[in-house]
Amino acid sequence: MTKTSCWEQLSALTGISTQKLLLCFFDMLALLGTALLVFLVRAAFGGLDPVLYHWVVPMLFLGPFFGAGLGLYQTISPAPHRELKSLFQLVSLLYAIILAVLFLSKMGDAYSRIVIMGSWAATLFTMPLARYLCRRLYSRTRWWGKPLIIFDHCREGRELWRYLKRHPERGLNPTAIYDLPNTPDDMRRLFSAVSARYPKAMALLLQKVGQAQDTDVTTEACRYFSNTLVVPAFGGGFRVHWLTPRDLGSAVGLLVRQNLRDKRRLFVKRCLDLFLCLMGAVILLPLGAALALIIKADSPGPVFYRQKRIGQSGREIRIFKFRTMVQNADSVLKEVLAHDASLLQEWTCDRKLKCDPRITRVGRLLRKLSLDELPQLINVVMGDMSLVGPRPIVHSEVKKYGAVFEEYCMVKPGITGLWQVSGRNNTTYQERVNFDQYYINNWSVWMDLWILGKTVPVVILGYGAY
Repeated sequence: MTKTSCWEQLSALTGISTQKLLLCFFDMLALLGTALLVFLVRAAFGGLDPVLYHWVVPMLFLGPFFGAGLGLYQTISPAPHRELKSLFQLVSLLYAIILAVLFLSKMGDAYSRIVIMGSWAATLFTMPLARYLCRRLYSRTRWWGKPLIIFDHCREGRELWRYLKRHPERGLNPTAIYDLPNTPDDMRRLFSAVSARYPKAMALLLQKVGQAQDTDVTTEACRYFSNTLVVPAFGGGFRVHWLTPRDLGSAVGLLVRQNLRDKRRLFVKRCLDLFLCLMGAVILLPLGAALALIIKADSPGPVFYRQKRIGQSGREIRIFKFRTMVQNADSVLKEVLAHDASLLQEWTCDRKLKCDPRITRVGRLLRKLSLDELPQLINVVMGDMSLVGPRPIVHSEVKKYGAVFEEYCMVKPGITGLWQVSGRNNTTYQERVNFDQYYINNWSVWMDLWILGKTVPVVILGYGAY
C-alpha cells in the first residue's frame, strides 16, 4: 500500500480531508519533535527530570484542538502572514498552559525554565517550516485541496483559475470553469448538471459588484452545492485591499483597514527595524568589512555606490550599495545599447539587463546573493528605508507606477519586499507594481515577519536575481 492510498483511506475513515490530516500530522511532528529534541539536548548537559516528559509532552497533543479554534485547519488556507500569526498564538498558548499547570501542580522546581522557553522559541520556527514542507511535498497531488468549480459572471474567472493553479497550497483545486447563463432556467439547469457531475466540489461565484441580476445567483447555487464561495469583483485595483467582513445586522459590510495610517503600528514597524539591525550587526559588520576588501581588490574604484531614489512622501533619498559595476558604467551602457537593439528593448522594458556587461566578477556574485544591498542597513538606521517595503525607484520609473505612485509614497522603501520573495526579476514590471500595491494596502507586522523569513531561502538560492 502506497503512502498516498494510506492518507486517502484514513481520510475516508475519519471524514477529514487529507489536506487537514497532513497539516495536523506535520504540526504534531513540529510540536513533539522540537520539544523532545530540546529536552534531550538539555539532558545531555546535566540531566532532566522525567516529570517533563510526563507533563509537558502529553499537553502538546492539545495543539490540533487549539489550532482548529484558531483557524489553522480550514479548507481554504489563510494568507501566509495570517497563518504565521495564528501559529505564534497557538505555540504561545500551549506553553503558557504548560507553565500554568506545572506551577499549579507545585512542580515548579522540577523543570527548567530554559528548557521550556527554549522549546517554545524553537517551535516558533519549526511549525511554519513543517507546514511549508507539507505543502511543498503534497500540494500538487491529486487528493490535495477541495475540488472547485468556478462560475464566471464577469469574465475574470480565468485569471483566478490561473492563480489557483499556480498556488495549490491555498487548498483549492480548480476542476472546471463555466460562464453563467443570463436566464434563470438555464442557470438552474447548469447548477444541477454540474453538481451531479462533481458532488463533492465547492462552487465559486465571481460576480461584479453592483451588477444588475434577474435572479439571486448565490441562493440558486446554494440549492445545489453544500459549499459556495462568493468572490466579489470590484474592478480596478480595489481587490488588493485587505477586506474584513463585519456583521451589520441585516447587511454585511467589508471593512478596509489602512494600517499605514496608524502611527502606533508604524512605531512598531520602526522598532522592529532597529531591533533586527542591532541583532544582526554582530554578523553583518564583519561580513561587510570582508566584502569591502574583496571589492577593492577585484576592480579599481570606490567600495560604495550611492544612488538617488524616491523615498517616503516622494522626497529624494540616497541609498548605499556595494559597487558591482565598472567605474565607467554609464559610457559602457550607452555603447552597448547603441549597437544591440535587443538589449535596448530589454533595457527599455524593465530597466534591467540579464547579461549586463557593466557588472564586475565580484559584482555578479554580490547581486546573485543580494549582498550588494547590505549597506542599505545604514539607510534603515538613518530612517530613510525600512527592512521590508517596496523597492526604491528612480524618477524614470514613476510613470510605470501610474496611479499606484501615490500609494508608493505613503511608505518607506525597503531592502526586501513582496516582489523580491515572489519571483523578483523573473516577473514583469507590472507584476512588481501589483506586488507593491498589495503590500501597501495589506501591510501588517506579521506580513513583514513572513517576508523576512521567506527572504532567507530566496537570497541563498539566488532565485530571480541578476
